Amino acid sequence: MSYEKKLMQMKGLVKKKPFADNIKKEGLEMALPFYVEQWENAGLKLIKDEKGFYFVKETFYHSKHIHGNIGLNKLQQAKQFMQEVYPTHPLTIAKNSPFCFYDTETTGLKGAGVLIFLNGVLKEVENGFLLTQYVLADPGQEVSFLRATDFWENEQTIITYNGKSFDIPQLVARWTMNRNNLPRLKQHHQIDLMHSSKRIWKGELERFKLKQMEEMKLGFRRENDIPGHLAPIIYFDAVKSGNPTNLMKVLKHNEWDILSLVTLYILSVELLQDKEIIETAATYTNIGRWFRDLKTMDASQDWFTFVVNNFSDEESSIAYYFVGLHLKRAGLFQESLQAFLQASKETSGKYRIEVYIELAKLYEHQLKNFPKALEITQRCVEYEAKLYTDRNSRLKKELIRREIRLMRKLNISRESAKHNKKRI
Repeated sequence: MSYEKKLMQMKGLVKKKPFADNIKKEGLEMALPFYVEQWENAGLKLIKDEKGFYFVKETFYHSKHIHGNIGLNKLQQAKQFMQEVYPTHPLTIAKNSPFCFYDTETTGLKGAGVLIFLNGVLKEVENGFLLTQYVLADPGQEVSFLRATDFWENEQTIITYNGKSFDIPQLVARWTMNRNNLPRLKQHHQIDLMHSSKRIWKGELERFKLKQMEEMKLGFRRENDIPGHLAPIIYFDAVKSGNPTNLMKVLKHNEWDILSLVTLYILSVELLQDKEIIETAATYTNIGRWFRDLKTMDASQDWFTFVVNNFSDEESSIAYYFVGLHLKRAGLFQESLQAFLQASKETSGKYRIEVYIELAKLYEHQLKNFPKALEITQRCVEYEAKLYTDRNSRLKKELIRREIRLMRKLNISRESAKHNKKRI
């Protein structure tokens, strides 16, 4: 048959069967993957809707379930504590707000062609928790897969690990790519436990991968886990071959991720709540700094005081610095001076410079001890020169200006002042 005759035949088909009817019939006669039975035998359930189909796996955990060394039943108390004591804290789930723990598995890390192939969502239910894992049946069924979640129905709090940088942007990107076939995605409140973990354990942990958090803080160690970077290969192989064996291991990986989110949230709140010494001075100092950055000054001072009262002076040096700032703000200058002097014995780096500057300010402006203020300023100039190589930094210029101002007040030259330096 000639090419022209084929075109005429196709034209005749179009006349007999309007395009819209073809689409409608095509949707009704949607072909299912050849591996449906294999995947269902592995524990996945096929769900059909008007947009297509997807697979789902549901797992129930009783509230008494223990993951690592933390029971899931502690979540309710942790949530209630944050709502009542710190209602505006970044870890707080707003009252009457639905919430879920969420983690994805994707076919890559970035790019327009990256798909989410697994959405894991864990929610509170009666007597426990329900983990629902939505699996992309094949790349052509993305609309049905995305719509299966309720992220388009209700605004809620979504708790993730690095979700602000990865999971949620990926979800938004895929939703945007399919926006003509999906309802509008709601705006959700986010709690990113990677951010909070860095605030709490900065300087204590070298890495903040969730696996390291599990082993170091949650008492959980994975066995026979699938490395995350293999997940894309495993998914595409499962779709091509129909064999779901390794895909189910990816679902287990996702399950562990989400259970660890729950226990990490519980542990993080417990550290904000209990004044029991289960962590280092640095960790509790970090918590105090976090509250200070949030302008929750009373809580921050309570934590810094807790550190200086329960740890050695060496371990508490940075906490002494923040205690000094609080006392100075309260007008307790002598007490503030003692705190800064204590901090100066052990601090190093930028904190030592900050301590020197605060001491110099106190001696000059509040205590009117200009010789001591000059001595501390010159000590700071020397230390800054050893620490930083930039001779034209803003900090160096400010220190030199302070030094010159103090020398004018004392009516002495800069060279003669250097001979009068004393140790604190």
